[in-house]
Parts: sequence; C-alpha cells; structure tokens
Amino acid sequence: MHQHTQPQWFQSVRPRRSAEKQLVIRASNKAKLKFEPTIPLDAIHRKKPTVTVTFTVGGFGIHNESTFSFFEDGAVKREVIWREAFDLSTAIPKSGWYDATDSFRVHERFVSLASHRWPEVFEEKAYFTMDGTQWNFTVKRHGKLLHQHGGSNAYPSNWKDVIELFGIS
Repeated sequence: MHQHTQPQWFQSVRPRRSAEKQLVIRASNKAKLKFEPTIPLDAIHRKKPTVTVTFTVGGFGIHNESTFSFFEDGAVKREVIWREAFDLSTAIPKSGWYDATDSFRVHERFVSLASHRWPEVFEEKAYFTMDGTQWNFTVKRHGKLLHQHGGSNAYPSNWKDVIELFGIS
C-alpha cells in the first residue's frame, strides 16, 4: 500500500468546484466545440456506419442536407450538400471526419437532442403558411429506419440546437 506524505496527499485531492464554477466550465466546453469536421472526407475509409442521421431543410428554391454517420469505433463523419436556386449543381462544403475528441462531443450533442421523443409530424398551430420551411429528420440503424420526423413551419423546441449541430438551416 502506498503511503502519501501530508503535502502529497493535499496535492492529489482536487477541491470540489462550486456550482457556479461548474456552470462556467460547461459553458466554456460547449462554446469551444467546433461542429466543423477537421479531417478531410477522403482521408479515412471506414466500414458501414452503425447509425446514420439525415437532416434536410428547405424552402422556396433552397434544399440543404446534412448527414451524420456514427461508427462502432466512435468515429463520426458529416456530409453536407447545399442545393440552391433549383439547379442540380451541388457543393459539399464543410464535410469530413471529426477527430476523436470532437466525435465524442458530437455524439453527446446528438443524443441530447432526444429526437426519439419527438412527435412524427410537427404541425403549425393557429395559422397556415403557404410558403415556408419544410424539414425532415431520419435516423437509421444498420440501414433500417428507427424513427423519422418532419414538419412545415413547425419545429421541435430545440430547433436551434439541431441546426447548429447539423450545420445547415
């Protein structure tokens, strides 16, 4: 059994942080998270993903799509496709792999959306917009549909977190 001298023991014990300090640290960690992949898409080749989440959002003349692929080994890939002005040209900006630290944090952020608890359809209440924003959110595991959600001008309460995570709006 290892015996600590009194100065060593005091140095090895981390003082408990106050609730305010913990909130500051959480906010700091949340602010530091980059949702942009840091490794080019073609730099890593993986087997088929375990979970694939596709989020599409669009309106008059615009249709954007962002897909997260989560792999068994913890790796995460994001692919973004931007389509505008009814043409078929596509660009894939901001697509790639996350490093190990950001992969874990992206997965945590996805889980915190609690999308499995959302209703299947989000509907506008009290009025009807003829033109607006339509969206779809699909989660598949090993290629099989787990749950799907969508809406037209109606959104989950954590919509800001969704568009921030997926990098499109």
